[in-house]
Formats: sequence, C-alpha cells, structure tokens
Amino acid sequence: MTTRQKRRQMQRRKKQLRRIRRRLRAYAARALVLTVLLLVGFLIIKGAIWILKSPEKLEDVFQGARIIEGGEEEPEGSPLIVLDAGHGGRDQGTSAGSALEKEINLAMVKKLAEELRAAGAAVLLTREDDTKVGLEERAAYANDKEAEIFVSLHCNFCEDDTGVKGVECYYRESSPEGQALAESIVRRMEEEEEISCRGTRIGDFRVLNKTDMPAVLVEMGYLSNRNECADLTDEAYQKLMAKRLAEGILANAHPSEPVSEKK
Repeated sequence: MTTRQKRRQMQRRKKQLRRIRRRLRAYAARALVLTVLLLVGFLIIKGAIWILKSPEKLEDVFQGARIIEGGEEEPEGSPLIVLDAGHGGRDQGTSAGSALEKEINLAMVKKLAEELRAAGAAVLLTREDDTKVGLEERAAYANDKEAEIFVSLHCNFCEDDTGVKGVECYYRESSPEGQALAESIVRRMEEEEEISCRGTRIGDFRVLNKTDMPAVLVEMGYLSNRNECADLTDEAYQKLMAKRLAEGILANAHPSEPVSEKK
C-alpha cells in the first residue's frame, strides 16, 4: 500500500469517526430533549392533579369525622350550649414545643363543660377525644341540636412578636347577640388579674358564619408567648379560665340572674 493510499484510508476513518460522533451527539441531544419533555409533562400532570384536588386537601384537614357526643340522650338543663374544641386528629392546630393546640383546646372544653353543667346548663361537645371534625359539621351539629349558644375554643400564635399575649373573643359581623356574648365573656376575663385580655373582635370564621345561634370563637392566648404558653398548659390556670368563661357565658344567657359560684 502506497503512502497516498494510506493517507486516503486514514482520512476515510477520520470522516467515519466524525460521522459517528455527530450521530452520538444528535442521539444524546434527542434523548435530553425527550427527557426534558417527559419531565415537563409529568410536572404539568402532577400540577393539574394538585390544582384539581387542592380544595379537597384543604378540607381534608378538617372533614370526614363523626361528631362525638357526650351521651346518647339529650342533656337536661338550660341553656343548651355546644362547646367546640378547635382542631383535632391530624389537624393539631398551632404548637410550641410539646404544647399542642388541639390538646389544650380539648382540655379546656372539658373543664368548661364541668363548670357549666355544675351551674345547671345543658352541654354538648363537638368532640370528646382526639378526633378530626369538619368545620361545617361542627356548626351543623349545633344547629341540629337547636343550641342556644355556641362557643369554640382555640389557641393563638404570633410569629412576628413573641411578646403578644391575651385572650381574644371573636363574633360574626352583624350579630348583636354574638357581640353581647363576646363582651360578656371579656368582661369576666378582665376581672381576673392573672388573665391578659385583648378584647372582642369581628371574625370571619366558618364556625361562626354557619351557626344559627349566638356564637363566639375564643382565642384563649398565644402559644408563641412563653409565659402564656406555660399558663395554658397549667391545670390550675385552665380551671381559672374555665370558671371565668362559664361566668361570662351564663351572665349573657341569663343577664337578670346571678351567676352560680362553684364551691
């Protein structure tokens, strides 16, 4: 083989290698484009599914549980009050360390129920354990029972200012009865030096808007405030607050009658 033939053979091999490299680059580019398209398509489908199901996911935090009643029979006494321990189940509410709102709410509701029953009121609870209950179910339950008063208990949290503390009592707009109930509760709270109070406010909460009777939502304090968080998890403080809440509720229910003092 002559030198010229060897040169031509090398040139042909170089051309073949260049063609192979071009094809490999083309295949790699196509594979990359296909991978990107598949990924984009997957994300679009996932996004569409999330958008379609997002209302269900939001509701799922609250919906789907049965109401836990205190008993099979209607309780005796007057007025008939439905107490609602906010959150429950997978919806723990706000928290601070080991202090969970859902647990504090339930503990307070049970103590408040004791105070009210001791004073002669009939009391029903929307939940008696760590159960998830729908927001509209809570209101519907009170409506179905034709309750005279609805009280929902919650704990607050302020990320921007840990110094904020105090009880806040919310009522729905254009509800003079709810406003009167909230003001009655706040008056009793303000009489207690150990309890900080931030007054009454209008609240656009579903459990207030969907109930037929005078209704309030009580934010019992801020878990973001170290001192108030400690109080809200303290048994003695819970009993004190339950007593004041009961006095405020009953003073509004029977304004012409003295509030019974529990010995």
